[in-house]
Amino acid sequence: MTADPTKGPAYLVYEVERRAYPLADGPFSIGRDATSGIIIREPAVSRSHAEVKAEGDGYVLTTSGATGTKLNGVPVTTASKLTDGDRIEIGSAEITYREGRLPLGVSVVDTASAPPADPDAMTRRQTITNPILGGAQSVPPKKSSATGMGILFAILIALAVWYFVSR
Repeated sequence: MTADPTKGPAYLVYEVERRAYPLADGPFSIGRDATSGIIIREPAVSRSHAEVKAEGDGYVLTTSGATGTKLNGVPVTTASKLTDGDRIEIGSAEITYREGRLPLGVSVVDTASAPPADPDAMTRRQTITNPILGGAQSVPPKKSSATGMGILFAILIALAVWYFVSR
């Protein structure tokens, strides 16, 4: 099952970044996870929120059951076939499906040379811990700098001298 080559290459254009991500025969994921093709860093977006994959002579958009995915303003509940110019909304991100030529000012992302990423490095949320209850190590309080205190002392001396001289 491959997409129709007579239409030209297909892309997902992430409107905020003005970048085009080429689609291939394999699935293309969109979500908060660092291994996603398009990463959307929003709390309302799940790690693997949606997926675009080749089916028959085109591509279809499927969701992982997460809410908030819209295709041309309509919520997506089942697999939906994509046509040129379709707008995919996930959270506040707008992604346009394009076939063939791209608009001016859009750069194509080379997905083949992407460096390997730690899958959990940027996707995990910080856990709030309580040092009293034995959570993670507490951060030691910052030490005051001697230079900052010296500057403050010098300013106070200068103000005192100015006050007594101007009397």
